[in-house]
This record gives sequence, C-alpha cells and structure tokens, in this order.
Amino acid sequence: MIQSLIVIQILPALNNGGVERGTIEVANHLAELGHKSIVISAGGAMQKRLSDRVLHISLETGKKSLMTLFKIKTLRNIIIKEKADIVHARSRLPAWLAYKAIAKIKTNQPKFVTTIHGLYSVKKYSSIMARGDRVIAVSQTAADYVLKNYPEDLKSNPIIINRGIDTKDFIFGHKPNETWMKALIEKHPQLQGQQLVLLAGRLTALKGAKELIVWLKNSDNNAKLILTADPENDAYTKKLHQWFKQQGVANKVVWIGLQSQMTDLYALVDVVLNISIRPESFGRTVAESLAVGTPTVAYNHGGVGEILSAIFPDGKVELGNKKQLSATINTVLKTHPIVENTQPYLLKDMLQKTANVYQELMHEK
Repeated sequence: MIQSLIVIQILPALNNGGVERGTIEVANHLAELGHKSIVISAGGAMQKRLSDRVLHISLETGKKSLMTLFKIKTLRNIIIKEKADIVHARSRLPAWLAYKAIAKIKTNQPKFVTTIHGLYSVKKYSSIMARGDRVIAVSQTAADYVLKNYPEDLKSNPIIINRGIDTKDFIFGHKPNETWMKALIEKHPQLQGQQLVLLAGRLTALKGAKELIVWLKNSDNNAKLILTADPENDAYTKKLHQWFKQQGVANKVVWIGLQSQMTDLYALVDVVLNISIRPESFGRTVAESLAVGTPTVAYNHGGVGEILSAIFPDGKVELGNKKQLSATINTVLKTHPIVENTQPYLLKDMLQKTANVYQELMHEK
C-alpha cells in the first residue's frame, strides 16, 4: 500500500551539479505523486527548476564553521514542524546536521536516508554517509566504497540506485540544433569541417586533460579537442592553456566555454572523453553522451568503467595508458563505431526505486 509521505531532502546549495540535479528530480517527482516534498538548502541557480509544488526552505548547511552547528536546533524545529517522515541527506555536512537533529527528536522520529554520490576521503567525517536507516549508492563502485570503508556503520547493505538519464532530454540519434551549431562555428571557425573530440565539464587537475598529450602530439588526423571552459576561468585553466602552448599543441585545442545545450554538443562531436585520473562514483557525462549515441572513450575505473562495460565496452582504456588512449580515440574517429540504442540508466527507474526505498522504510515503523 502506497503511503502519503512528507520527505525532506537536504544539501548545501542548489548550484550546478549532479547532486543538485538528482535532488531536484526526486523532489519534483514526489510532488507530482502527491507527497509533500521539501528541499532544504542555501538556494542557488538551480532552485528555479523546483516545481511550484515543492517547498524550498533556505538554510545554510554547507559552510564548515562552528556557527553551522547552531543550525541543528533550527533544522530539528523544521523537521518537527513539517512532521517529516523521511530526511534524505545528499552530502556530508548536511548529513551530520540532520543526524544530530533527528537524534534529539523523541517522538515520531523520521527515518534517515543518505546517498553516496562521491568517493569521499576515508575518515570519520565521511562515515556519516554510511549511517542512514537506508544508504543509497549511485553505482556498484560507490557501494563497494562504503562496504569496504564503513562496514561497522551500516545498518544494512547499501542499495544501488544508479543516477538516471531523462531520455526526453537525451534522445538517441539526436541531431544538433542548426541555429545553435551555426552560432558555435561562427564563434569558433576552426571547428568547421573537423572531427571533434569533447572533454566536458569543469576543468581540474584530476579531470585528466594532460593525459591527452600523446594523442594531441601524435594523432594522425586533424581532429580538434573541445573543452567546455575558458582559459581565463581560473588559475588552473590559465596554467593548462599555457601548458598546451609549451607542448606545441594549442592549435588543436578549442575552448568554447560553459555550455547549456549539452545534448546538441554531444550529438555534434565524434567522441566524448572521460579521463579523470581519480575514479568517479558514476559518470553522468558518459551515460548522457552514450544515450545520444556518441561513442565515449574513458579510463576503465569507477562508475565510468561500469557504464562503458554495460553500453560501449570498446571505449574502455587502461588507467594511465596514454598510448592506448590515443590509439582508441583514433580508432573511433576512423571506424565510427555504432553505439547500441540501449540505456540501462533511466531517470524513471531512479525515481521509482528511490520512492520505493521511502515506502519500504515507512512500512518498517
């Protein structure tokens, strides 16, 4: 029997990111089903994506400061006032605040749920993510991480609920919007008539751009590497831009800045890359590009390796093997392999499984 629920999700803010997107997707889905859906955060650019039927409560829960501890009482009062059945924490500091707040509620104590979105540094501070009445892991990699590092904190084995792709946004065989594509090429004419290789996302040292040096120097094609960043963004991108110049490959790199129409960009390029040198818990860009039908080449570790194994195993490269990475990219550019129209990572499945976790918990009362 489906029970009407009051669910609070708590996270630091609603700025750009996968955690934020997943929170909004679940919040809107719950409201659509008729549950009372509440999100607690400091707000941000993505707050406007919340349905009008979702209640957003502004509270600073992500700042690592002694003052943040005073938010425990405020949070407890919110939970009691809203008569929450479920409190779902999406990151570590909000999880600690929620855990402490719930512990001080003596009657009608809500259930505590956490989601392991990342492979956090292993320390006591991170153990809070294993202390939920239910612990959700976004991949087998994330589940293995918590089982290995915090088995004593788990009340039960983590439940694997992969992050999901909305196939209305990422349509297999999608063709880039012509107006958008024309504007992009007018701004970056060096893309015209070239094969294109995309490294998407915010650039950091861990993102692995320097792993491409063998391909950039020795590739036997005129392909361009596209970066969704600006060389003047921050200290790292400035250094990376200078490094490309020093290596003599700057002419093969095109900086196009942050992009909002990622479906069009995935569909435009010939190859999408994920070459992070630290394993990711999931790897949304890989699932998204494959959902569109664009081949992806990536280091075979973490959640990214799981996705490639399921959809496009030919794109897997041994971690750190720059020669194999170069060869695999060139093979894909030459042979244009077909990505199967199969998508095991669906948003509707993620939403249904998450709602099921909430219902199962309530039936334990």
